[in-house]
Amino acid sequence: MKIVRLYISFLMVTIFCALPETSADEVASDEFAQLEVIDAYIELRTGPGRGFPVYYVAEQGEWVEILKSKTRWYKVRLTNQKMGWVIKNQLKKTLTVDGEEVLLDDPDYQEYLERLGEVGVLTGDFEGASLISIYGGYHFTKNLSTELSLSQALGNFSEIRMATINVINEPFPELQPLSWLSDVVPYVDEVRMSPYFGIGVGVMETLPRATLVQTIDRTDNLTFVTSGLKFYLTRRFLLRLEYRKFVVLTDRNENEDVEEWKLGFSIFF
Repeated sequence: MKIVRLYISFLMVTIFCALPETSADEVASDEFAQLEVIDAYIELRTGPGRGFPVYYVAEQGEWVEILKSKTRWYKVRLTNQKMGWVIKNQLKKTLTVDGEEVLLDDPDYQEYLERLGEVGVLTGDFEGASLISIYGGYHFTKNLSTELSLSQALGNFSEIRMATINVINEPFPELQPLSWLSDVVPYVDEVRMSPYFGIGVGVMETLPRATLVQTIDRTDNLTFVTSGLKFYLTRRFLLRLEYRKFVVLTDRNENEDVEEWKLGFSIFF
C-alpha cells in the first residue's frame, strides 16, 4: 500500500507540474496587483501546493504583489523581496490599494460548471466480478446530462459485456469546497463534491469462460438506477464514485437483481 500511495503522489505531482502557469495580468487587474494583508498572517510556501513547506509568514499590514498563478496558487513578492506561493483562499484575506475587498475569479471551476461533456474510466465490482468501464457524457445544463458507457466484467466462469445509456441529474452542482479533504489529498486544493442520481437502460451479453462449468451464451436487456458523487479536483480532473442497482430482464419467470460499485477518474471539456 505504501508503494501505491507513493506512486499516486508522484503521478499527482507530475500532472500538477505539467500544468501551465499564467501571468499576473491574466489573473489580476492592475488595481489589485498590490494587496495589503488584513488577516493575522498569510503563509508563503516554496511551491504551488500543500505538499510544499511554509518558509515565511507575512504578517498583518504587510503588502504583497501578485506575480503569476498556477491553478489556485499565486506567486507573490513582499516588500522585503521575499517570494513564495499563497493559496487563493488566503489572498481573499487582503485589501486592494483602495481599501476594497479582493475578488479573485476561479476560471477553472467556472469551466467545470459550464462543461459540455466528460469522459472517464472507472473500475470496480459487478456482483463479485472485476469490472472496468469507460463512459462519455453530454451536459444539457449544469444539472442535467446523458451518458453512454461500455463495460466488461470478468468472473470465474463467465465474461459480461454491457452497453448502457442513462440520464443524470446533479441537484447541487455548485457546492462549497471540502477544505478537510483538500488537506488530506496531496497537491490538490479546494476539492468540491457534487452528488448525482439517475436512471437508465442497457443490454448485457454473458459469455462462458470456464470449461468445467458450462454456461449458456445469452443476451438480456436491463434497467437500472444509479447514484454517486463527483469530486472536482483541479483543472479538468474529476474523481467519481458510483453505485448502480440493475434489474436484468431475463426470459425466465424471475428477473435478476445485480449491484455494481465503481471508482475512477474523468476529464471534462
